[in-house]
Amino acid sequence: MKKIKIFLLSEKTYSFLISAFLISLPLLYAYSTTLLIVLLTVSLFSSFYHKIEFKKEYLIPFSFYLLIVISLFWTIDFSKSLRGLERELSFLLVPIIFILMPSISRKVLLQSLYAFAVSMAILAIFFIVNAVFLFTVEGTIEVFFYHNLVAPMGLNAIYISTMTSLSLLYLIFYSKKKLFNGLIILTLSAFLILLSSKNLIFITIISIIIGLLVSKKINLKRLAFIIILILGIFTILFYSPLKKRMDKEFTSNVKEVITSEKFNRVYPWTGSTIRLFQARIFYELLKENDIFFTGFGINASQEKIIQKQNQYNLYWGYNNYNFHNQYIQAFAELGFFGLILILLFLSVIFKGYLSSRELMSLFFFLVMMSVFMTESYLWRQRGLLHFLIIFSMLIKIRQPSILTNGKK
Repeated sequence: MKKIKIFLLSEKTYSFLISAFLISLPLLYAYSTTLLIVLLTVSLFSSFYHKIEFKKEYLIPFSFYLLIVISLFWTIDFSKSLRGLERELSFLLVPIIFILMPSISRKVLLQSLYAFAVSMAILAIFFIVNAVFLFTVEGTIEVFFYHNLVAPMGLNAIYISTMTSLSLLYLIFYSKKKLFNGLIILTLSAFLILLSSKNLIFITIISIIIGLLVSKKINLKRLAFIIILILGIFTILFYSPLKKRMDKEFTSNVKEVITSEKFNRVYPWTGSTIRLFQARIFYELLKENDIFFTGFGINASQEKIIQKQNQYNLYWGYNNYNFHNQYIQAFAELGFFGLILILLFLSVIFKGYLSSRELMSLFFFLVMMSVFMTESYLWRQRGLLHFLIIFSMLIKIRQPSILTNGKK
């Protein structure tokens, strides 16, 4: 029994399990689901040997899930909302895991993020090597970029870019000065560029610059390395296929996207213009339907989006696109209070940085705030679990409660 107690209360146990969980995120869902159950079980049994610690910040995901449950009373599609209820169950389970878990130190956060960063570098090498093989067979350079690069595992380039960005930021500002870590940084930098997410590349560079301005631990060698890295990224971007995509963004007709009543089915959409159009759709749906405080119900907005897309003669392939914006997605399906809770998530993360000066809190805030503008990140299992694990860990390692300004 004594050995079991030591195992259940040891930081090494949770460092290993959280690391394994993060590493499993890009893999098949069965791995992350299994590890989530293991984490829940271990945390539950550990609660018999220590005082359970509850922090008010966990009320945010609990409130979000409660709102999802309540939305069943007004949803326009009960069966789809019921599936959404199951899909978003992690809003309940992940905070419970960290509440039941014994106290963990900042060391667990750093060890877990480092293990995840190394695993992302290994994954990057796998995809790049695979792309080289495909290039020798197919002769098309597109296999090195964007969704094509991660297609062999059925992954989304934006979600992998988000994980890569945070891993890269962690390594640049937290890792020890070793050749091995330097090679991982270069690998992840190259991978981020090849993934070709303009938003994630931009916010990563901005985060590095902000990190340099607020950090007091950057020495001249590391500063020089980071400056060279940023210049290298800009140079590669200028000569890569990503430049063509960026040029299209700058030449797109924004006014037409906002005002046109009909679109040609082969209209030259870009990442920004299709998202702008989805925002236009939301605005029109908000005016035409009494959903300001309720939304359409969790997981119930897609049919409304399709109706609007068909009204404007969009290519049918866009019918599986949701709003691609977490703020709008929450507003559309859960109403005004859904949006408020999303903003509360972000404000708590940022306030945590202000109180603790933990750079990862700042980076997490910047990257999530940015990716929420282009993806419904919490509406996909991989994104939801990634967000909640890091959010809950950052809350867990802080001594004062952020929502009470450090007063117990």
